[in-house]
Amino acid sequence: MDKRTRLRAAAKTLRSDRQKRGEAVLYGSLAVNLVYALLQGINGVAVRSIWAGTLAFYYLTLSAIRFSLLLGHKKLRTEQKWKRYRNSACIMLVLNFALLGIHFVTVYMGHVIAYPGYMIYAMAAYTFYAAIAAIRNVIVYRKYNDPILSASKALALAAAAISIYSLQSAIISAFGDSERFRLVMGSCVGAGVFVLITAISVVMIVKGTRAIRMNDSH
Repeated sequence: MDKRTRLRAAAKTLRSDRQKRGEAVLYGSLAVNLVYALLQGINGVAVRSIWAGTLAFYYLTLSAIRFSLLLGHKKLRTEQKWKRYRNSACIMLVLNFALLGIHFVTVYMGHVIAYPGYMIYAMAAYTFYAAIAAIRNVIVYRKYNDPILSASKALALAAAAISIYSLQSAIISAFGDSERFRLVMGSCVGAGVFVLITAISVVMIVKGTRAIRMNDSH
């Protein structure tokens, strides 16, 4: 079988198997997430921004977790999948509290996040992509009861939520002229994102723990 035939066979499989198509979409989202993390890291060094560096670390960590989830997950037993599911939720929860600390520094201590114009456009493009992709994955592939795919989608949703917060902070810092408006918007959006990711993480931990106990009892 030549290379072209193999590619056609793979494309046919993706069209006919929705779960495989879902996995391919998640791998693509993972690649975009990794590129964005590297871009944030480069920008953090260029403008000497702690916030940009923290975002880079956050996205790189999420990318590493998602890659470890998807790599070889078909060979795992059901109990092992649920353990990975719960572990990823625990890490996401810890990262969320770390970002909360940075949020207080940027909002309540008057640290203005300065981004060059090209970076704001890149952040906007990534935010729209991440939000649409995360919501689509949740809706389209929600019926597949696979802990690994569910955890990966949850991590993608968390990354999209954080990108929304960082984008609004960058836009207000670049174009806003009211300190009160910056404080109110940063507080409201930051609190909403923090509560959302915390709720997702807690629900995943509880669900994963129950599933592990059920498997242990059988």
